[in-house]
Amino acid sequence: MNMEKKLEKNLVLKKQEIDLRSILFLPTDKIERLPKAIGSGADKVIFDLEDGLAYENKAIGRSNFADLANRNYDGQADKLLLRINALDTEEYQHDIKMLKSLPSLPYSIAIPKIESADECRTFLKDLGTDILILPQVETPRGIATIESWDCSNIEFSGIGFGSADYCASTGGDMGKASLAYGRGKIINAAALYNTLALDGVWLDFRDPDGCREETLYVKTMGFKGRFAIHPDQIKPIHDAYRPTTEELKWAKGVLEEAKTAGSGAFKYQGKMVDAPVLAVARLIISRED
Repeated sequence: MNMEKKLEKNLVLKKQEIDLRSILFLPTDKIERLPKAIGSGADKVIFDLEDGLAYENKAIGRSNFADLANRNYDGQADKLLLRINALDTEEYQHDIKMLKSLPSLPYSIAIPKIESADECRTFLKDLGTDILILPQVETPRGIATIESWDCSNIEFSGIGFGSADYCASTGGDMGKASLAYGRGKIINAAALYNTLALDGVWLDFRDPDGCREETLYVKTMGFKGRFAIHPDQIKPIHDAYRPTTEELKWAKGVLEEAKTAGSGAFKYQGKMVDAPVLAVARLIISRED
């Protein structure tokens, strides 16, 4: 079995690694904006029942989402996520009741302020069925404990960094230095649990250049995608994740060499290539267009 076949068997590139560069927030009280959100080119759209929604609009937000589910998500279920309210809130109980009434569920459920894998299991037990979970880790306790979670029987669509809430707790200024520790923990945990590290939002939607530059930076750290708060942020995010000419040349060379490399690791351009490195090469190729 050559190296590429071995990877396909043991470290299959997950589909979400191809299409989770960008996740665009959309408040559920603005559900009529879904066509514009989809049209932005965002890889996924995440409906928000939490921070993006005023308290007095949460009931209508749930009603809107239920109506969309009853329309089979307008044929877009695989592109949609829903962020519910935190488990320790009264609104969470209403969210669970709504979710259990739906004929089908969206691609994944995002849960804010997660601090342990047990909280993820609590949600799955309350829901009564399995679904991909996207925990948003945004508290000092969540960041401190994330690398020691017992994630058995939990399937993640990714792990999101709630950078704004994290800095609200730490007093950080949302600059690179203030986010470095939290970002590093999220990236390492995502690697531990074989899922995707997803960075928080760029808050100034009128600054596409800043969005692109920060996305380039978090890409080099290991984040596979990030959240967005405005359709205008999708292009700069995707531009940042588009492979460079040099990256494509390297990735294609690695994959070509793998065809004749046999079943073990091999050298390419003087460096060792094993299954994880080959996975990186295939991810680069997948984002060529």
